[in-house]
Amino acid sequence: MRNVFIAIAAGALLIAGCGVKSVIPAGNFAGSPNGINGRSVHTAAMTITETPVPQASSGPTGIVTGPDGNIWFTEYFKNSIAVFNVTTSKIKHFHITTANARPAGITVGPDGNLWFTESIGNKIGKITPAGVITEFPINIPKSDPIGITTGADGNLWFTELDGNRIVSISPTTGNLTGFLVPTPRSHPAFITLGPDGALWFTENTAGKIGRLNGHFTEFALPIGSNPEGIVTGPDGNLWFTDDALSQVDKMTTAGAVTTYPTLTAAAVPSRITVGPSDLGPAALWFTESGANNIAEVTTAGVVSEFPAPTPASGLTGITLGPNNTVWFTEHIANKIGTVAGI
Repeated sequence: MRNVFIAIAAGALLIAGCGVKSVIPAGNFAGSPNGINGRSVHTAAMTITETPVPQASSGPTGIVTGPDGNIWFTEYFKNSIAVFNVTTSKIKHFHITTANARPAGITVGPDGNLWFTESIGNKIGKITPAGVITEFPINIPKSDPIGITTGADGNLWFTELDGNRIVSISPTTGNLTGFLVPTPRSHPAFITLGPDGALWFTENTAGKIGRLNGHFTEFALPIGSNPEGIVTGPDGNLWFTDDALSQVDKMTTAGAVTTYPTLTAAAVPSRITVGPSDLGPAALWFTESGANNIAEVTTAGVVSEFPAPTPASGLTGITLGPNNTVWFTEHIANKIGTVAGI
């Protein structure tokens, strides 16, 4: 399915402190104690903490750790970019000028600023750590930009869900260069810089993983696949979520795939990031929007799941934060959360 967001009203600029709710699920998980791929018990006393976002119904979506060490996220429904100050625990919001912009993905650029996609506004935005926003219109209408990352060439690269393109934007000039994905209506969703220096991306409705490095290569997945989030893992492979088949997949740069099912059926795994692990040197962390879990898979394939404190929270974005923490967004519950003590 196309995993896009339903739009409602935009909102206003706000600076506020936040109430905090915490739980400590040490050793807790959803699913069987022995899991599917290995034992899923953690010995560390992990803590999941949720922070309400002051703007009501803001729809936190994309999330990233900024160059200032704070947590930045997009507010899809309130037309804002927000930053959570890890020292003061306050959230500050910066309003986007374009009406109904619907900011989605966000990343740190090579210029020390944060760059984000405006899925309905059809623009790419840049925000400095001080909060100054600049917008760059996309050169074809209704392209629906979603995922964004920094490439090996020093440009920002983003996906166009409806434009069916992979596009680069220069951080210095704002110039755009687009490349049409070979498979029509493939709905490229999320994108990452691969271990080979190429751009790797998910083709959500085509059931493929794409690679762009001067030319396109596409790797077909099993029938029924809907790949979504993608990231380069600590083992030098590509890791991506499959929301339809409820699994996380590992792909080598040659295209060989290994699958790891979620412990909970129909978990709908969504975004994915690299993070720490008490079961090894590093792991992959991902959100399960259907099961309402934060989940981990080690590079050896051991899957663990941890329930979010708020039911039906709409878990969406996820990123590695400072001090070995993992941060995530709750699109429906209107919160951001963190997993600590890993």
